[in-house]
Amino acid sequence: MSDDGTLQHIKDVELLILKDFIDICDENNIDYYLFFGTEIGAVRHQGFIPWDDDIDVIMFREDYEKFLKVMEEKNSEKYTVFDIRYNENYFFQFGRLSLNGTYWAEYWDSQVDFKLGVHIDLFILDKVPNNKISRLIYMRRCLLLCKLCSISSIKIEEGSGLVRAVVNSLHSIFNLIGLTPKHYQKKLLKLFRKYENSDSIYYADLTMNEQPYFKVEDFKPAKKVKFEDIYAKIPNNQEATLGQIFGDYMQLPPEEERVAHILNEIDFGKY
Repeated sequence: MSDDGTLQHIKDVELLILKDFIDICDENNIDYYLFFGTEIGAVRHQGFIPWDDDIDVIMFREDYEKFLKVMEEKNSEKYTVFDIRYNENYFFQFGRLSLNGTYWAEYWDSQVDFKLGVHIDLFILDKVPNNKISRLIYMRRCLLLCKLCSISSIKIEEGSGLVRAVVNSLHSIFNLIGLTPKHYQKKLLKLFRKYENSDSIYYADLTMNEQPYFKVEDFKPAKKVKFEDIYAKIPNNQEATLGQIFGDYMQLPPEEERVAHILNEIDFGKY
């Protein structure tokens, strides 16, 4: 984000969304945890990472499904929940709580028929097999289908020329033979929940490239920590969560890696 004032405005609006999200969760006995860069921000900066422009939370599957149900019954005029089951062209495999009357446009915006607002990301923890080999195969299969779903949805502008050429050629072929996002969405939702009723003790965000996995006690009981001007929940064990993904998460990254999203357009509406 090139404009410091715009970056701060994004943070202010996202914090507003987070506060409303936490209120909904608290009122309905739904667990959530700040995660990824937002968890780092909470631990290292007691708020946003200075150059960051998004908020990530993660929820166990049962809590995420409960949240969706609450929002469906609430029929909110303020927010729209984006999830693969609500929109055939929504190609992300995690949810988003989007503020109505705002607009957030990344490079892919013109390729889809939905319009995202300023939002927070809602990641999901699903059960994965106890057996190490079965777990590896299952998680790789999920990640492959996630990638194929994305390829079927949009052309990319990132990566080397060769990567762009291959991915965008596959996109054209997929569209030609009818492999649409909807085709993969149905498979993914079923696949993600394959072990939902098993006795597995391990959980993972099945959309992650790094493919870490966790135990319930890495998250529960949650800690409440300061995040800007509020207190929010984070996982119980930072070494098991942040350490697995980022290594030394208390160390600042090189300056060239301190980047935010590149947006084509943003509109804060009345906010």
